[in-house]
Amino acid sequence: MRKTLTSLALVAALVVATVYGAAQKMTCRETGKTVAKCCCEMKGGKFYCTLTKKTYHQCCCDMK
Repeated sequence: MRKTLTSLALVAALVVATVYGAAQKMTCRETGKTVAKCCCEMKGGKFYCTLTKKTYHQCCCDMK
């Protein structure tokens, strides 16, 4: 019984984490495109946007 409850709790936590992660999307301020993950990478101490192929002082991704 205890194993079953623990298993159900783990499955519920996994489902909640998956739904929460899928609901959060990023939007690139420069292009307006919605992306699944941030389009910025660190290059030379600046943020490099893979969509615009430009560097910025701040990340151009916002949570939606």
